[in-house]
Amino acid sequence: MKRVLVLRAREDAGHTAEKLRAMGFEPLVSPVLEIVATGAAIPQGPFDAVLSTSAKGVNHLDASHALPSAPLHAVGARTAKAAEKLGWRTYLVAGNSASLLALINARYRAPAKFLYLAGRDRRDDLETGLRAAGHEVVTVETYAAQAASALSQEAREALSNGEVAAVLHYSRRSAKIFLQLAHDAGLTDSLRQTQHLALSKDVAAPLERELGVRAHVAETPDEQHLLALLAEKV
Repeated sequence: MKRVLVLRAREDAGHTAEKLRAMGFEPLVSPVLEIVATGAAIPQGPFDAVLSTSAKGVNHLDASHALPSAPLHAVGARTAKAAEKLGWRTYLVAGNSASLLALINARYRAPAKFLYLAGRDRRDDLETGLRAAGHEVVTVETYAAQAASALSQEAREALSNGEVAAVLHYSRRSAKIFLQLAHDAGLTDSLRQTQHLALSKDVAAPLERELGVRAHVAETPDEQHLLALLAEKV
């Protein structure tokens, strides 16, 4: 059974590992990021809607704060489900931030005010796009991703022994952290012997620049297409 290295934060990696097993792969989980709550206060608004592009944005809310009563628009079914568990009404659910931006701009023709529950390290495409359309966005960073200090021993041994068929990369930051941790472990040369699959060209950029290898990029920046790419290439 081919081993696939998953670098996602542990709560996300578990879901990915289940999908990999169903596809006939052996997942090897070594998170390079740890997700922690920031404890940021949630303003009461009023807001026309609340936005979240990750279930982590909702799951790491400070429970001592009352939640806004506005409807919630989300990226991903998991995000919507997490919001609904807290009592939110979810309306727009899209597969990625670009799709959510298009749906919101189509629904809100007049300038609106949004509360965005986000991570500290993120792309600002959604915020920038909404503001460009005349909307107001209040961003609250509910969680942060801290870099791991080392790859797991199992991951180091598997990479060193050439036992990893592919590495999945979900963000530019996690890819850069992975490269640094691999370098610290003396595994940079080993990384050139395996395949790297990235969610987007932006994610792939540091891999190609620092390793000098061609990373395969998903047709669309979501996990469904990344795993489809894995099935095709490995």
